Amino acid sequence: MLKLVLLVVVVQAVLSRARTAPKVNLDDVHFLLWTSYYELFLDNKENLDASPFNPSDPTFVMIHGFAAHGDRDWPVDAKTELLALGSYNILSVNWARLANAPWYPAAVNHVPQLSIHPHIYPSTQVGIYTAQLLDWLKFEGGMDGSKVQITGHSLGAHVAGAVGQNLVAFTLPMITGLDPAGPEFYEKTASERLDPSDAKFVQIIHTNGGTILQSCVGLKDSVGHVDFYPNGGKHQPGCVDYGAWTDLLEGGCSHRRSHDLWVESISGSLSFTSYPCEDWESFQAGNCDSCGQGFYEEPTTSLRTVTHRTPGVSVPDASPKLLSRHTASH
Repeated sequence: MLKLVLLVVVVQAVLSRARTAPKVNLDDVHFLLWTSYYELFLDNKENLDASPFNPSDPTFVMIHGFAAHGDRDWPVDAKTELLALGSYNILSVNWARLANAPWYPAAVNHVPQLSIHPHIYPSTQVGIYTAQLLDWLKFEGGMDGSKVQITGHSLGAHVAGAVGQNLVAFTLPMITGLDPAGPEFYEKTASERLDPSDAKFVQIIHTNGGTILQSCVGLKDSVGHVDFYPNGGKHQPGCVDYGAWTDLLEGGCSHRRSHDLWVESISGSLSFTSYPCEDWESFQAGNCDSCGQGFYEEPTTSLRTVTHRTPGVSVPDASPKLLSRHTASH
């Protein structure tokens, strides 16, 4: 029964209205500091001083998507992997009440990069609110803005773009977008969704890119400096054993693979080779068998990924280089 939730949600995205959603406000957005479980509150210096936040450590921000939570599943898995590598400030943005199923259109209205609907949602823009927190951590907490990375899944990827667009104290170094949400964003302009201008470096993993009629809920088009398309970026192995239509019935199986792959890439226990290529068909035809100049050369037998790359863009010197095992370009 639970596997039907995403399919119902997709239908709701077409049929429902934002006005049917429950009342929410920014008190329903929680910033969880996973270095040890602790909640940060914007503009509360006493709260910050008592926290385990270390301004000299790199800061990783994770933002979940629709019908998800920031205190479970992949954000917790990623936190565990990161803290096993070293000392980091791990922030999870838990906006679950604002991204609650089945009110997808209402959740989308909390995402815009700018307050384009101030008369409807004057104070519930999650990306803007998160940007305010990071600016405050920079000004009041001494956070090193050059060591900040944000990873967002689905709608959370577009929220990450909104954060980068609205920062004042520093320019965001890096965003990782995990299968950015497609419904309500297929026809959006770059300024209304995640795009390369939102950070110095934007990398994307597409695992379920296509239209709803194709049983896809992610964006297919390249929207980053480097876009990865594992197994073609549309449907993932094991998710469509009984046909493409089962992908959504399996709870968004391919859509979830984007964060599974990202979490796996953190420790480096698995390495993934990526090939620059125009499309999946060209790759399957054997026309893209070279990593090209500036790509990592670590071999793999577990995943084949096509990459779209913006020429002349360098990967920032992050520690760790998340997805470096996916052979991001230099």
